[in-house]
Amino acid sequence: MNRDLSKKFISFEGIDFSGKSTQIRMLKDYLEKRGEKVFVLREPGGTKISERIRSILLDKNHMQMNPRTEILLFSAARVQLTVEKIIPYLEQGNYVIADRFVDSTTAYQGYGRKLELEFVEHVNQFATLGLLPGITFYLKIEPDQVIQRRFKSGRREDRMESSGLQFYDNVFNGYIKIAEKYSDRFHILDATQVREDIHRQIILSIENN
Repeated sequence: MNRDLSKKFISFEGIDFSGKSTQIRMLKDYLEKRGEKVFVLREPGGTKISERIRSILLDKNHMQMNPRTEILLFSAARVQLTVEKIIPYLEQGNYVIADRFVDSTTAYQGYGRKLELEFVEHVNQFATLGLLPGITFYLKIEPDQVIQRRFKSGRREDRMESSGLQFYDNVFNGYIKIAEKYSDRFHILDATQVREDIHRQIILSIENN
């Protein structure tokens, strides 16, 4: 995979309710004001096929789903998104902002579901054709704080969000290890800060990247 494609490929990672959507929206507005064309894509989803897979993955009627089934479904959705949307957009010189990418699979299915990390890495490589973001923003927040935010929102939990506190503790610790391993592209941000302060740190990181 051509590494030049990664220069305008930005991903956001973090547990749900960490504020990813807000920061993605603010970054998109900032880049568009600079005259850039920006595409925001979510995982799983972003294409007709990937959205169908998303509905299966998040459906609480599928609580019996095996972790190996789960990772293969997430990866199938990612293949379609990468080939159909991400690579073509990047080849056209556009910015692509991904709400989650391969690091989510490593954190959730690798550390969260306890699947073999070497297997997870191979699946990730296959699903993305070797493409990685040039920069990844990890919005760090403790799982117990996420639970508080979710309760305040009143939103019903999906299948993934119903996995329990221990699962999210494992995911949280997994993200820390991933950020350490890929420190060249990972930028850790305290998600409990005021959103404007987080946004300023993101812009500074992009300008210095």
